[in-house]
Amino acid sequence: MQLNLTTDYAIRFLLCLGDTKGIMTGSLIADQMKIPPKYLLKIARKLRGAGMLGTVTGAKGGYYLLRSLEEITLLDVLNVMESSVKVNRCLEDDGYCNRGAVSTCQIRKYYQYIQKEMENKWLSRSLGEIVKMMDAETCAADDMQKELTEIKCSHGLREQRLARRRELQANIIESIPVAQCVSEENGKGYHEKIV
Repeated sequence: MQLNLTTDYAIRFLLCLGDTKGIMTGSLIADQMKIPPKYLLKIARKLRGAGMLGTVTGAKGGYYLLRSLEEITLLDVLNVMESSVKVNRCLEDDGYCNRGAVSTCQIRKYYQYIQKEMENKWLSRSLGEIVKMMDAETCAADDMQKELTEIKCSHGLREQRLARRRELQANIIESIPVAQCVSEENGKGYHEKIV
């Protein structure tokens, strides 16, 4: 499933308004969020119709949120902006299947499972929750990157020590006297370390 570009723009639009916590002009939103102005009006109409967005007309006009980002789920936005959020056609309300196998199809049952998981685990999160979660994950990722850098540094030192140890072992082995021997079975020569 891939979201339409206008859905991504709608999410950006809402996030931008969530950051300002007030009225913001369309041109400022379009500029900050890199949304083409022609899309902005179309998106605003849909979000306003869904009760997420309000408008103020006039010289000091613009857009504002009617609900906080904590009250708007990702699924809310997808339902407004996408023609469908179902992973497959057979999961739509009409249950269409060109084989007529809606009740017996094992793959459809799996699609239902995927759909339920997707809606319950990911799409039911509010935009506010997602922002907080990703901010925390970014901090955790930064901490993890620092830790990995430290591990790489210590790993590099360890590798240097191991390489030096292998070099010393090779020198020791080379210094052991070797005697030329002949195999009794096939008469071929081989080397044997004298210890």
